[in-house]
Amino acid sequence: MSILERVVPVRAAAPERRRRWPSWVGIVVLGVVAYLAVTNLQGDQGLVAVLVVIWAIALVGLNVVQGLGGYPSLAQAGFFGIGAYASSLLLNAGLPFVVAALGAVGIASVVGAIVALVFSRTRGQYFAIGTLFFGAVCALVFINEAPLTGGPNGMPVALGLPLEVVLVLIVGSLVVGLILFELLGRSVLGERLRAISADEDLAEHAGVPTARTKAIAFVISSLFGAWAGVLLAQYNGVIAPSQFTFVQGFLMFVAIGIGGYGRLSTPVVGAVIVVGLSQLLKLYPGVSQIALGVIFVLVTLLMPGGIIGGIEQLLGALRRAFGGRAAARNGRVATWKEIS
Repeated sequence: MSILERVVPVRAAAPERRRRWPSWVGIVVLGVVAYLAVTNLQGDQGLVAVLVVIWAIALVGLNVVQGLGGYPSLAQAGFFGIGAYASSLLLNAGLPFVVAALGAVGIASVVGAIVALVFSRTRGQYFAIGTLFFGAVCALVFINEAPLTGGPNGMPVALGLPLEVVLVLIVGSLVVGLILFELLGRSVLGERLRAISADEDLAEHAGVPTARTKAIAFVISSLFGAWAGVLLAQYNGVIAPSQFTFVQGFLMFVAIGIGGYGRLSTPVVGAVIVVGLSQLLKLYPGVSQIALGVIFVLVTLLMPGGIIGGIEQLLGALRRAFGGRAAARNGRVATWKEIS
């Protein structure tokens, strides 16, 4: 019996048993759709498609902490920015792309480990407040440290790869990220995170090292966020603090809640809704954030499992309804045959 089944045998283990189609099929489908979108759409539509995929990569990491572990994190935009700025500085210094990208991810992982050591023993709203503080500090550094970041106007980025290669790398990163998330969800770490999400006290009494588990999840999240920042910098060719503000961190938090906590396709669904709506309403500053807040509240109240969970419930209800009708029809036929 797994740790999860010992701690919460019904609430946490049941969702895994309801899966009716292979997750690998979904990953392949999402990868193909993402590739077709980023390579065939042009202009603003192409930009939105690329941003959706890059955000989805960052959200894969956030889905580990917030989705599997149940701990809201508002720090992902900070790691997003660290990856973008660190890789840009290293590229502008003349280093090759591979070295700059690995260096940026390494810097983000070290920062993530330090933050995790500080906040991993906190719980509930205190963890969220700690990550909020970290995200705010990152935003201030990006704006005020002009010699490094270029200040409010941002900085240009030396392009280390052709655009076609960058697009393939973006889509490939999403596919690899989803595969890693699926494997993580089936691992001991995934079981421990779901146990913490269900009841942290019970998980700790069952032998789960809760602080260490949360710290590992947070570092994994920082790696995904930093890598997404590296890709964003390479695609745009310029970065600015406005791309990594507290608002962006809050929108990432909202995206996980809207998609559905801990589900494989949550990052993609959340990115499509948040980025798509933000770009659609970019002519009306502030309106998109209000609309996303309203959507988040409605989804939380009406669909606790997120949009994906709501769709699954709807399909289940339809299946039961049509299955019941089919069973009743078969019963009527059998009765008629008996009478005949």
